[in-house]
Parts: sequence; structure tokens; C-alpha cells
Amino acid sequence: MAAFFANPLMLLAVLAASLPWIIEWLFRRRKRQVDLPTLRFLLRNKEQENIKRQDRILLIVRTILLILLALALARPQMRRGMMGGGKRRHLVIALDATASMHQQVGVTTAFGVAQRRAAGLIRGVEGDALITVLQLGARADGVIEMETDTHTAAAQVDSMRATLGAAPATDALRWIKDYFDRTREEEAEIYFFSDFQQYTWARPGGLAAETTQHLRDLAAKNDIYMVDVGSQHEFNYIVTDLRPTEQVLSTGLPVTFQARVETWGTPPADANPSISLVVNGKQQAVRYFTPGENAAVVNFDYQFSQVGENLVEVVVDGDQHLIDNQRAYLCTVPDYFPILIIDETAAFTIAVPGMPDDAAQETEDPLGMESVYLARAIAPPTHPAMEKITRFSAKAVHPSALRFENLDNYPVVIVTQLASLDERTATRLEQFATDGGALWFFLGPDINAYDYNRFFHKDGAGPLPAKILDRRILARTADRDDERPFVSFGGSTHPALYALAASEARDARFLGTYNLETPAASRVALALSDQTPFLIEKEHGRGRVMLANTTASVNWTYLPAVIEYPILIQDMLRYLVGNPDRDVNLDVGDVFEQTVYVSAQHLIVQLPNGQRTRLTPQSREGDTEAWFVRFDQTDQQGVYSFVDTMPGVVPRTRFIVNQRSEEGDLSRMSEAEFRSAFGRGHHTWVSPDIPVEDLAAKLHSITEFAQWILWILLIVLGAEAYLAMRYGRRRARRTRTA
Repeated sequence: MAAFFANPLMLLAVLAASLPWIIEWLFRRRKRQVDLPTLRFLLRNKEQENIKRQDRILLIVRTILLILLALALARPQMRRGMMGGGKRRHLVIALDATASMHQQVGVTTAFGVAQRRAAGLIRGVEGDALITVLQLGARADGVIEMETDTHTAAAQVDSMRATLGAAPATDALRWIKDYFDRTREEEAEIYFFSDFQQYTWARPGGLAAETTQHLRDLAAKNDIYMVDVGSQHEFNYIVTDLRPTEQVLSTGLPVTFQARVETWGTPPADANPSISLVVNGKQQAVRYFTPGENAAVVNFDYQFSQVGENLVEVVVDGDQHLIDNQRAYLCTVPDYFPILIIDETAAFTIAVPGMPDDAAQETEDPLGMESVYLARAIAPPTHPAMEKITRFSAKAVHPSALRFENLDNYPVVIVTQLASLDERTATRLEQFATDGGALWFFLGPDINAYDYNRFFHKDGAGPLPAKILDRRILARTADRDDERPFVSFGGSTHPALYALAASEARDARFLGTYNLETPAASRVALALSDQTPFLIEKEHGRGRVMLANTTASVNWTYLPAVIEYPILIQDMLRYLVGNPDRDVNLDVGDVFEQTVYVSAQHLIVQLPNGQRTRLTPQSREGDTEAWFVRFDQTDQQGVYSFVDTMPGVVPRTRFIVNQRSEEGDLSRMSEAEFRSAFGRGHHTWVSPDIPVEDLAAKLHSITEFAQWILWILLIVLGAEAYLAMRYGRRRARRTRTA
């Protein structure tokens, strides 16, 4: 608060108030000695003293009249809230747009209330002012900066929408501090509109101290107003997860989708909420669950009948906070996942389930192929009357035919023992793993260990998980069959071998293996009974590589002939394929990234709200021919789609974004809790029943005092006239008496 004068030069008129005193001093009567012959003159001297006192009173009153007149002409004003002696007004408005702001408040949402009050605040600004608005969603983003047109700023606020972000309030305070440093603005009014959700303001992780420090620093030069726009809620249902129990999906085989629902607060005792399964927009099943302290897990069994991309959703009914009552899962469902086998003994392609009949040819002696057991474990032979039993199909090709294959069509490539290996084949397989594919090597007596180490291992820089040393022939050192090692599944903790944890393939003794040098970057997934590494895995680029220390045939082991072998192959392939839909099922704030196959032209992404944005493909570091797109504006819930894109340009044309479950906890901070957590004196709390527009208007109102001074002047002038008239009558009466 500061006081100002509209006409400060008129204050010089105050000096005129000294004129009566100067005149009085200059022309006052001088004292002189008077002889008093009688007592009558002594009495007359007392009357003179009364006259002098009356004259002084009138002099003081008339002096006050001149002072009041000068002050009225100077027009004193009181301006509230103006910083730095009347600098340009600057408003910084921060709107909490995190997911909790979707909570119901009356007939609208908390964000709707914040939006309306912030726009009203801006429209009520009088005079020349700067407006800056930021939004806190998945991150703190500036909407407008230093806008001088209040109508434009208010319209911009009206067009904002709440997001599903979950950024902490510290990000917004940090943005404001950086903004002041960047613009060199020193003083402003900061209005923070929020529901004051505990997860936003008091998130675990040591952010409370940083928030307190930011508030203290900002309050040193700025006025901070915390505007509460939230409401009280008793409970809320939150869908925290939705996923299939089997990640490798295919048509004709059942799959279980598992939904997880948490309950915040205390629902009614008789609550019986429902949850529905929706596939591609059609409701398939409804389940009921009992809310409680522990999360409710609801299972839905479903079987896809058509090949293609499917959108699976679950929707909960029973509360008022609807934004977190649904969750979606986007999945691609083929007939089979094709597995490519590179086999030097394959003269032609093997006919296996899932391949077109006209593309398959039988070899002269399929049982003599190195990969025959492996192919049958991947895709067991069936007849038309049998139900589908596998999600995989196998295709075996000669290494020379590899150049005709598009490896992007295969999630896993299996390499059986190769006697001859060229650099072109090795480079292509390594690039396949680098780009996210899975490689599985089988060894054998016919491999060239030198070429494997040179082209695949590369002293640990290549995809091969271990360096191949010398061959170990166990048949020459074992006197009896039962002394040869076997696979002990129970000794492994690998997630892909859970189904075989109680099995021991003692009938599948090993006749030979290789001595391997396993670096620290690799992991032994499964060992033999004598602790010889059998399955070794390694991450390479964005892919995964597995090494089997044996042959794919029965040359060194009878493992391919035992009952555990198909289970091992099927489960390990599931593990190697992983979740093919992982990159298209995101949470708010995650980054979407995928390869671009055809060109580097701009791509258009349509957001769930219908808006479109352009993406420019980027080249990967060190590879100018490998392009990808990256999108990080995932602050809306729903389906994002590539539009006007030719087929084959990108692997997936859609991806889904779900809300983070932490935002479903609607616990709020009261004024007392907020002050206790972040200190007192750093801010002014504005409760929901206080109109922030009126508050801001009063804080920056200008009060004119000239009219009040003129009224006082009239009163004093009337008093002066009354006193002058009264004193004048007394003197006239005394004069007549004398």
C-alpha cells in the first residue's frame, strides 16, 4: 500500500498557510509603557488579552483552511497493491491442470471453476497491466507471457483444457522463478489456482523442502495468493491397471484380461460397483467387485476371432470422479507370430502351420534337417479337427535365402549351427537385434568358432552373449550315461522357466558342449547339473540375444526328444517376443517412439481431442538411414492416431495413453495443513467463498481523498465564519458599553 498525489506541485500552496502568521508577526502592535491613573485601565487590559486569544484562534482556523485547500488541489490518493511506487501491474496466473482437477465441483469441475475465476480476474484488471499464464499438467508450460491485452489473455484462459498430467507443484514454482530470471521482472502478483491435492503439493520424495524454498524466494518481492477451487469427496474408484495375462496374443486361443481397481476414501457400506469389459466399442462382459482397503482384481476371459488391432477397455461405474474410471489396452492380434530359423541343412522352406499353402515346399528329407525338432516344438503338427495349440509358426530357410527375407516381419530369428558365415549375414543379424529384434543362437560341432567370435562376439561389443572357446566332448570322459550332465530347471530363477521349475530332464543327457567365456554383461538363464552354462542371455541395443550351448538337433543331446522341450521352447519364445504392444500402451507423460520405414517426410498425429500436430522423423545417432519419430505431448487420455499416412510407413498407426493412478487420490490440504507444511507469511490463502476478482480489484483500487478534504474544508470554513461572527459581536457590544 502506498500514498500518492495526483498534483504534487500543488503542495507548494501549503506555504501560503504561513502568510497569516508572517503578517501577524510583521504588523502586530508593539508593547509600550502606559501610565495607569485609575483602575479602569487595568480592567480594560484583560479584555485586550481575550481579544488576542480570539484572534489567534481565528488565525489557526484560517491557516488550516489554506492547508486543506492546498491538499485538495494536490489530490491525494491511496493505491493498494502497487509495487515499487506505482510500477506497471504484472499478474502471473498459474492454473493447476493435473488429473485431479477433473473432480466434480457443483455442476462443473475444479478446473472449470479455476478457469472461470482466472478469466474473471484478468477481465477485471483496470489500466495498463501485463498478464502471464502457465499451466501445470504433465509439466509446467507457459501459455502466454507478458500479454497486454486483457481480453486476449482471458480468451486464452477460456480455451485451456485440463490434462491428465501429474507434475508436482514445485515444477510450476520453478517455472515462475526461471521466468522472472529470464524476463528480468522483479515484482508481480502471483495467483495459483489449485485443488491443493496432497499428491500435487506434498508428494513423497523430498519436494516439500524445495516447494517451501521457492515460496519463500518468490514471496520476498511478490504477493502470492493461493486460490482454493477444490471440493470434498468421500471416495473414488481408480482403475490402476489393465493387461492380458498372456502378452503374446493370437486368434483362436483364450486370453485373460486382468483389471485392478483401487478404492480411495470410504464408500457406502452397501456399495456394489460394476466394471465392464469393452472390446472395440462393444460391451462384452460385466463384473461386480467389493471395494475395500486392498485393490480388487477382476478377470475377464476373452477370445479374439479376427486378425488386427483391438482396443480393449474396462469401465467402472459407481463414483463421481469419472476421469480415472476407465483404462484401455491396445493390442495387435495375429493368427501366428512367425519365427524365422536359419538352417544350413534346409534346402527348401518347411511347411508349418500358419504359412500359406502355396508358399510351402517339402524338403527331400525333412527329418535330416538340423532344425526339425526345433520347428516342431515351435509349431507342433496338427490336423483340421484339432484345436489350435500354439501362437507361433516356424519358417526354416537356408542362409543364402536370408537376403530375400524382411526381418522386420519376425519378432525372433533363430540361428542353428552355421559352418560358413559371411560378414553380410552377420551384420544384418546384428542390426536386427540392435533395432529391437530377438536372436537365439544354437551351437554345434560344425560351427566355426573363430568366425562366430569375430562377427558376432567382437570382444563383447557384438550380440553374442559369450565368447566361444574350445569344444567339450563329454562322451570321452564319462564312463556311464548317468554321469553326463542334464538340465536342472529347478536351479533357475528365470521368469520364462517358471512352468518347468519342478522338472529335471534326466533322460536328456548332454554329450557335448562348448567352454564359454561369459562376461559380466551377460546372464546365465539356465545351467546344466554340473553348472555348465546352457542358456545365456544379453541385451544388445534395443533387442535381446539368447545363446544355447548345444545343438538344435539330437546330435549332442536328447533334450529335443523329451516332453519338456516344447514347453521350454514355447515359454522361451514368449519371453523373447516380450510384449509386442509395450510401446503403444503408455501413461501420461511417457514418450512415444517408433521406427519410420519408408521416408523422412512429416507425419501427422491426431490427439484424442481432435487436434493435430506434426512430427518430423529424426535419424538415429550413427545411422543416417535409420529414422524414427518421437512424441512427448502425451497429456491427454485416449487414442492417438497417425492420419493421412501411407501403409507401411510406420509399424503401428495408433497408440494409447492412460492416466497415472496416483492422481486418483483426491486427498486435499486444508489452509492449516498448507501453512504448516510450507510456512506462514509466504502467501495469502483465498478460500472458495471469497471472490478473487473482488479481492484483486480492492487490492489495486485507487481511493481519492480530495472530496473528503473539501468537505472538511467546508466544515472548517463554517466554523471560522461562526467564530468570526461571534467574536465580532462581542467586540461591538464591549465598544458600545465603553
